[in-house]
Amino acid sequence: MTRIRTRVAALMTAAVVSGGLVLTSAGTASAAEPSVRFVGGSTAISVFIDGKFAGAAYWKANGDKLQATDTTADGWYVAAYLGTNPVREASTDGHRSPYTATKTGNLPEGNKYNFWACVGKGSLFRCSPIWKATA
Repeated sequence: MTRIRTRVAALMTAAVVSGGLVLTSAGTASAAEPSVRFVGGSTAISVFIDGKFAGAAYWKANGDKLQATDTTADGWYVAAYLGTNPVREASTDGHRSPYTATKTGNLPEGNKYNFWACVGKGSLFRCSPIWKATA
């Protein structure tokens, strides 16, 4: 969890400095790295690793629920983020697959927040683009 929080904190700091944030990947590229693809929108982001569905991130305004689901025992974890202050995180890191992590907490109705997903394995860490989610 500390790994994720440290990376997210660095990414959010970069966002403030640069005036915006679009995360598509982090880390260095090499031939051995898998293909990671994110498909989604403001309420769900599906994660595909090497073309196979590996999990998802969900935002549910009814109940203000953030979820990360890891469906494949491939060593990768899935994390879902909501750009509250501090950033809300639900992560499957440290849990055996299949696993769903959930974070809840009341948010003001109608407020918009950044919503994104990341996956990690060892030193590899990849994040989706950011979508706007409404509470």
